[in-house]
Amino acid sequence: MKRQLTLIALIFALCSTLSACRQNNGEFRSNTIITAVSADFDYLNPLLIQLSLSREVCTLIYPSLVKPTYDEKTGNIAFSPSAATSWEFSPDGKNVSFHLKKGIRWEDGTPLSSHDFKYSYSLYANPATASSRQDYLNDLLLKENGTPDIQRAVETPDSLTLVLHFNRALSASIVLDHFNDLMPVAKHVMEQFKPEEIRSRATEIPIVGAGPFKVSQWARQDKLVLETSPTSTLPYPAKTRSLIFVVVPEYTTRLAMLKSGQIDALISAGGINPIDTRELAQNSPDIQIRPVKDRYFDSIVWLNIDGEKWRSEKKVVPNPLFGDPAVRRAMTLAIDRQSIIDGFMGPEHATIVNTSLSPAYRSIANTSLDPYSYNPQKATTLLARAGWTPGADGILQKNGERFSFELAAPVGNPRRNYAATIIQQNLRQIGIDCRLRFEENLVFLKNQNEFRYEAALSGLAAETLPFQLIIWGSDFQNRTFNSSAFQNAELDSIIGKLSGPLAEKDALRLWQSYQRILHDRQPRTFLYYYDELEGFSRRVENTDINLLATLYNAYDWTLGKEP
Repeated sequence: MKRQLTLIALIFALCSTLSACRQNNGEFRSNTIITAVSADFDYLNPLLIQLSLSREVCTLIYPSLVKPTYDEKTGNIAFSPSAATSWEFSPDGKNVSFHLKKGIRWEDGTPLSSHDFKYSYSLYANPATASSRQDYLNDLLLKENGTPDIQRAVETPDSLTLVLHFNRALSASIVLDHFNDLMPVAKHVMEQFKPEEIRSRATEIPIVGAGPFKVSQWARQDKLVLETSPTSTLPYPAKTRSLIFVVVPEYTTRLAMLKSGQIDALISAGGINPIDTRELAQNSPDIQIRPVKDRYFDSIVWLNIDGEKWRSEKKVVPNPLFGDPAVRRAMTLAIDRQSIIDGFMGPEHATIVNTSLSPAYRSIANTSLDPYSYNPQKATTLLARAGWTPGADGILQKNGERFSFELAAPVGNPRRNYAATIIQQNLRQIGIDCRLRFEENLVFLKNQNEFRYEAALSGLAAETLPFQLIIWGSDFQNRTFNSSAFQNAELDSIIGKLSGPLAEKDALRLWQSYQRILHDRQPRTFLYYYDELEGFSRRVENTDINLLATLYNAYDWTLGKEP
């Protein structure tokens, strides 16, 4: 209650009282959009970000080479100019030249140049930075030791030309997707910090961007205030004066604030609970719900390795519980995923999946795979074959070790909280002791990155096919999104081939194999892709909510008059 009162007081302090602002249609509430989120951002430096919402905010602050657009009818993604006005690929797919837009300036007035991109790529590639996107740079020309050779691979013939040289042929879509994701930082700011200091001193590094918004204030765990950046040409200054994110961990508080008009949008941790949509439609006509389909999936990440052995000795030793793929398949069979969907989301808002691939990509879906329908009896049989049999207390045991573990999940996410409870009950029914542990979001993320868990109820925004290719990889230390530490040489080979130019039939065959491996090995129990139902006041106009991002065009959002 104290936390809730503090947050509400914060909102009121932003503009004397919100009720007065509404009554007077004051300047603040006509030019400020307030959004509630469940947890703070991990970083606002693109070198360091891992959370999907942090990435979305960074796209509003920092330059991007191109602007992706999603065609819902075809499922294809196209790219249009942004910081780069044009680009040309060599016929062999090993080189690309980008031509930067004239007149782009960082918010402090320093011109943006190709040198910023080159310097940024050197930081992304540096192991000391520990970027989650470090692996992207491995497609560039390499040194003899196998590390990216930034000096040879990235040329800057002039301040507006950026030339990249790759060690193999790459498809244009892979290059544009990956290097667009490598948003540059300002060289003149970042060169004041050693690469090995960037993460530890992140709070000291000025946030200097060139996008439509700039950071006005960031009070950790409370609020982030973005203001329109008057000098931006990417594409132009944001149309609303301020976009404020307030951290409100409790879903019921976020929803109450949306209903009362204290906030204008509720967009995090699954957005609006589906169970609340009917009541909102009946009693809150001023609220509109915008679904984001086929972008987000939930899963249980089974740690495939012994985390302690890896942290202390850097040895890859199978996890005593989840190192066996037969056990992981049994876990999937033991979990009643449909009951989670029916009890929380409703079948119209979620689709059960058995790989990380989004249902949006129907044309490449491998429909021959076993759906792993709920079957606790089969799960018990698989576990028995793997040596797990009931002990005196009813809990499965093997060689004297009980099948007992903690399932970690982030706080403030009602959907995952509900799923965790069902999962715990399902596993208890087959003799597995699953204890629940709920953690603050940044702690949860840190523990995953350091493999300090046995199992984690986690998720990803995995909207594009190029992103599917970086989720996995046996070099899990440098593949941050592979939080299960899953290793598979055949999958590594397939990922490498899918990154290059391919005939359609060859790509289809590889994508089918990609799904088969994930299906058979179950590095995660893939639960479902779900609709995130974003809640907006009808005063918020010009929102383009799509598969790529909730904040896709937040610089165009405006506030209409109070109804």
